[in-house]
Amino acid sequence: MTIAGRNKARLAAIFIILFIFLIAAAAILSILTTGKLDSNEIRLLKNETAPASILPEFLYNLQFVKYSPAAVCFGIFTCSIFSLTLLIYIYFTFKKTHAIEISFFLVFIFSIGFESLRLIFPSYNFSGIALENIAFISRLVYFFRLAGIIALFISGIFAIKIITRQIFYVMFFGAFIAFSIVISIPVNNFAINKYFIADIKYSYSYTFIICAIAILACINYFFVYILKNSKEYLKASIMLTVITVGHWFLLYTYSFLNLIIGAALFLTGTVFYTKNIHNYHLWE
Repeated sequence: MTIAGRNKARLAAIFIILFIFLIAAAAILSILTTGKLDSNEIRLLKNETAPASILPEFLYNLQFVKYSPAAVCFGIFTCSIFSLTLLIYIYFTFKKTHAIEISFFLVFIFSIGFESLRLIFPSYNFSGIALENIAFISRLVYFFRLAGIIALFISGIFAIKIITRQIFYVMFFGAFIAFSIVISIPVNNFAINKYFIADIKYSYSYTFIICAIAILACINYFFVYILKNSKEYLKASIMLTVITVGHWFLLYTYSFLNLIIGAALFLTGTVFYTKNIHNYHLWE
């Protein structure tokens, strides 16, 4: 893929995420202004019975440690904000710099924008949605999660300087693997969990796959540091670890404390990872 073609693909990704961001913004505005977080379905998702309190429900939800549906909504919306802003930031940072690993890292950043699809469920008060649509939306979210992590792993392989212009086919192969895994996992479309997504059977296996690939992605960058003896890739490996931890916190946000920790780790890790990779290719 040429630099011009790569930049066009990145611009297309930015516009897709911008469209998703606008829909997510409208959805969360609707959720917060129409009192949908106070519905009976939402109350059933809470881990514990709310203690008797003279505080309004909204203030009770703002407690930083306990499960809060509002925190879950903001965590989901934060994913689309980060996806859009970081895509734009990386686009301009690497507009004239050739770094194949960044193309795959951008797929990871692009994938988290689709977490906003989870806002569809509270928007409809968890009712009025056909069961097959619940399964479809949930599978789509699970697919992009796995595809993004696989892209992160592949980015470390290409950082070793595997030269190819046909990276589209590699991306397609990674997406095919993610699709094959996700489509084979049964989805419980009769209930939505506290993270606003349908549960999957064998969730431990799916989680293990995600964690294993994320760990291997970080190890890949450490091997690149050993092979190239470049401090930038050692820092990138550390920052990638920070990113994956922050990513996990964002995906499973259940309180405002989780949201703050996840957002801080993810944003900090991504900015410093990008700077280190850019510095390496700038002086290469």
